[in-house]
Amino acid sequence: MFWRSKSGKDRADNQTENGMSPEQQQNTEERASDEEADIQMRDTSEPSEDIGAESFSREDILKQDEKAREMYESIIGLRKSLESLKRENPFDSSQDGKKSAKSDVAEESEEVIAAKQAIIERAKEDKKRELERQEEERQRQIRMRQEELKVLEAQKKAARISEEAERKRIEALEAEKRAKEVARKKALELMEAERRRAKEKETLSQHSATPEEMAAFFGYEDNSRDVRADKKQTVYETENIEASEGDGHKALDDLKEGLLSEKEKQGALFGKISEIAGEKTGKMAESQKAKTEEIAKIQRKLKEEQKERLRMQQLKTEYEKAKAEEALRIKNEQAEKRIAEKQTRKERIRAERIAKVQRKRVEKARKAMEKERVRLEKKRAALELERLKAEKKADAEMGGGIVNVQGLKITTEVNKKPTFKWRDFFGFRSREERKAETEEERLALKEEREERREQARATAEYLSIKRKRDYENSKFGKKMAVFKSYCDRHRKVLLMGFSVVVMSIVGVAGVINYCTAFEYSYNGQVLGIVKDQDDVLRITDLVQGALTEEKNMDVVIDAKNDISFKRVYALNESTQIDTSEDVLKRLTYMGDLNIKATGIFVNGEKVGAVKDEKTAAQVLQDIKDKYSGSMEGAEIEEAVFIEDVEVKDSNTDLQDMLTEQEMVDLLCTSSKKETVHKVVAGDTLSSVAKLYSTTEEDILADNENIDSKKLDVGSSIVIKQNAPIVTVKITEKVTYDKVIEHKTEEKDSADIYEGYTETQQKGSDGLSEVTSRITTVNGEIIDETNLVTTVKTEPVTEVVLVGTKERPPTVGSGKYAWPLKDSFTRTTGFETRWGDFHQGVDLACSQGTNIYAADGGTVTTAGYSGTYGLLVVIDHQNGQETRYAHCSKLLVNVGDKVFQGQHIAEVGSTGRSTGPHLHFEIRINGVPKNPYNYLP
Repeated sequence: MFWRSKSGKDRADNQTENGMSPEQQQNTEERASDEEADIQMRDTSEPSEDIGAESFSREDILKQDEKAREMYESIIGLRKSLESLKRENPFDSSQDGKKSAKSDVAEESEEVIAAKQAIIERAKEDKKRELERQEEERQRQIRMRQEELKVLEAQKKAARISEEAERKRIEALEAEKRAKEVARKKALELMEAERRRAKEKETLSQHSATPEEMAAFFGYEDNSRDVRADKKQTVYETENIEASEGDGHKALDDLKEGLLSEKEKQGALFGKISEIAGEKTGKMAESQKAKTEEIAKIQRKLKEEQKERLRMQQLKTEYEKAKAEEALRIKNEQAEKRIAEKQTRKERIRAERIAKVQRKRVEKARKAMEKERVRLEKKRAALELERLKAEKKADAEMGGGIVNVQGLKITTEVNKKPTFKWRDFFGFRSREERKAETEEERLALKEEREERREQARATAEYLSIKRKRDYENSKFGKKMAVFKSYCDRHRKVLLMGFSVVVMSIVGVAGVINYCTAFEYSYNGQVLGIVKDQDDVLRITDLVQGALTEEKNMDVVIDAKNDISFKRVYALNESTQIDTSEDVLKRLTYMGDLNIKATGIFVNGEKVGAVKDEKTAAQVLQDIKDKYSGSMEGAEIEEAVFIEDVEVKDSNTDLQDMLTEQEMVDLLCTSSKKETVHKVVAGDTLSSVAKLYSTTEEDILADNENIDSKKLDVGSSIVIKQNAPIVTVKITEKVTYDKVIEHKTEEKDSADIYEGYTETQQKGSDGLSEVTSRITTVNGEIIDETNLVTTVKTEPVTEVVLVGTKERPPTVGSGKYAWPLKDSFTRTTGFETRWGDFHQGVDLACSQGTNIYAADGGTVTTAGYSGTYGLLVVIDHQNGQETRYAHCSKLLVNVGDKVFQGQHIAEVGSTGRSTGPHLHFEIRINGVPKNPYNYLP
């Protein structure tokens, strides 16, 4: 504890607002400037992307980091509270107090500075880590985006190649179509030209040039008319000669000469025509040659287009081939992946089986460790609680302590208010002073006592002044001061008003007392009306004695709890007011009696009452005996109630008195508990009622929304059952024989099909003698601690072979195997027996012998079938089926796919049978066949 004088206060005023002196503030600012310079240098040396990670101020940090801001505000508030407290404590006891105050303030300032610096550094580190994480996330997203773009680009490129190939194919088809059209057209033109040439030749060979042609080619129009005229004249003359045979030979000679001249003229004309035809023929040949060259050029172009089309077709074929190879590769990879997954699944199943066996042992060890851990945790928690209480008490005594603020420990100021001891205040002598041997010691101790007394009285005076000042400055004190001032100013008026109010209250009370009476009742039963309550209360002892003597029981009338009064108006003259004699008679002849008894209370609540304490003790002992001695030879170490059970005197109505057995039943079955049952497949209302030892009617009454005929899987049923009010915890020491469970070891076997197991070595449990301490609650074991364990018989490990051999196909192969592998006897064959034909063969063997499928196929029948008994029918396709009758147990269902040699049933003697055997049939298209002809 320290006090600060006025001079100390003046020195404190020189400090800055944050609790530091100017020199300390200047040093702090210099350090902050140096840190900012270092940060700027690091910012300039690092890449531009990291500038935002370091260049932020203290305000930015506090805005971004909620925890840092809360921590900073809590430190500032603590510092302000310390400063305000120091300013409010002007009292100082010595010069040492001043130095202590100054050093504490300096330490507080240094701690605040360190806390701020730690907050800033932590916020910077958090901010830097956050930015690095964001940058890594951004880079990862960029890489993912680049990969996606590459994939999209490859897909687009493949699409473009496909489109280009399709376009080339279409162009090639169009070019081929155009070439065919041009070739057809050229062929027609050549044929037409050939036809014209042939026609012209024929015309030139058969006919000569006519005068019109001569005129057309040579322009001899007049000569042609003369020739036609001469020809006509010649014809005319010839006709005249023929008509008149009398002309002479002269005329005939002239005619011959004319014909010869005409023939010469025609020969000249034919020569001209031949020249003209030769010229036209040459021109036509040149034209035909040009056309032939054009056709050849077109054909070459068609050949090039055909080559391009073939190249595109080859590219398409290569693309499809590559695509098929890629699909084949993917298919192979998927097949390899499936094989790997299958192998992994096999290994996982084997590991799970091994782990399942080991989990039991681990679970037992874990439960034991968990119990030990809970016990240690409880013990540790109790010790920690005691330590915290002691620390809190010490901190309370010292007036201070250590405050944890976000991982920073800040020591608060101790002794915030001055304290003193009343022993020092009154100046009582201490033990040392009374036992002092020398006068000097007594005088020194006396001076110290006087000094402590003065200091204590000064402290008490200061505290009284401070309390008075605080009261006057409080809101309530100010209001009371105003109220006091008001009362002083209006004293006379207030006194007159108060007197009038008091007189009015007294008058009203007198009127009410005169006009009212009291209706009295006993345990709620109205007995009558009296003028005053004392008229009833004065005679309760007389009534109690009379009823005790009459009933031969301790009758108790509790006037405070049993008798109640109600104020009523008694202004009516017909209202009858009971006298003391009337009250005595009414209380004596009432039927609801309250007697003295012994009540049993559980957790402070009364459950029932019996006649005396001996009966109550026997009730509690009967309940303990009910749950103890569950095992023979058990030694009971402790038997207690978990609840707070008390036995004490209690007033009880005579009709509520219970016998010993009734009280035991009440404590063991009167409470109720609710259990929620989840419906699973196969549950019925009767099975649920049997499971919880209740009736179907009670379940339906508690669950109105369920169907009594069908329960929905997954629905909930509320089961209400009786539960004991008290819980008995019993600790017993017992010795008993305990079975040691054997272990199971699994080994892979290539001789057994996958999914099947075979026991190579049968395991057997061991036996041990255990002495343990068992704790039960209402007969249920909640804890068991083994004290001594002696092994009598060691367990034998069970070895199980797990099949790894691949299963054969589940379809018929046409080749049958024997359905029995163990030794058997052929009794009846495929023959007539007892007047009927035996459609199969009987193979006798012991009960429970394994039956195997003779071939792969599908199960079409699996169940009881008349004289066959339990029957299995397997369809092997192609109209073939086998039958296995008189089984004792079926291991397959209809629709199952089985393979040759699969275990499907066990030999029995069901149906029409005289002993355990297998009736085996082979049928083809429904017709029974002799199995011996198909079996090896």
